[in-house]
Amino acid sequence: MSLELRLDSLKGRTAGLILQENCRRSSVLIPLIKNGNDYELLFEVRSARLGRQPGDSCFPGGGIKDGETPMAAAIRETCEELLVQPENIDILFENDVFYNTDTVVYPFAAFLKDYNGSFSEREVSEVFTVPLSYFIENDPVLYESEIIRVPQKDFPFDLIAGGRDYKWPLRKDKELFYIYEGHTIWGITARITNAFVKLLK
Repeated sequence: MSLELRLDSLKGRTAGLILQENCRRSSVLIPLIKNGNDYELLFEVRSARLGRQPGDSCFPGGGIKDGETPMAAAIRETCEELLVQPENIDILFENDVFYNTDTVVYPFAAFLKDYNGSFSEREVSEVFTVPLSYFIENDPVLYESEIIRVPQKDFPFDLIAGGRDYKWPLRKDKELFYIYEGHTIWGITARITNAFVKLLK
């Protein structure tokens, strides 16, 4: 194919994310439970047996398998972790996608119907709910941290202007924290929650 034909074939292309192919791709469910006239968000506390982020509060979810859609992954992972069936999950919409240089997370808001508090003890140590009104009425607390770049020993400083004295741009990362009745919700889960609440507002 000629270069001209290749360029022509890219017209109307939908943009992807640079470096996304190197990212860990995951999906989560934002489970809404109706409690009387109110709604609550359901969270899990990750089991101490897990090697990744044990004890953190999170939404049900996990890695996307080859050939699996993000929505299918969110439903499958929720069924595995909360011991529910797909018919208990009523997907409402896809929340804004979380992305950084090594992680992409696809969140889906959904009603969780007829839930009885069950969960897989292999992955989850407990579940808890927070009234949706709490997130609507309370902004998260914001903390900042600086991210320092440390090049590897074989980094080719001789190829960049300034060499070892190159002035790397200072990056600051913002962490959001919600604290409710002794439970801390932070990190990616807090960002996804905050994005969800902003849509509702």
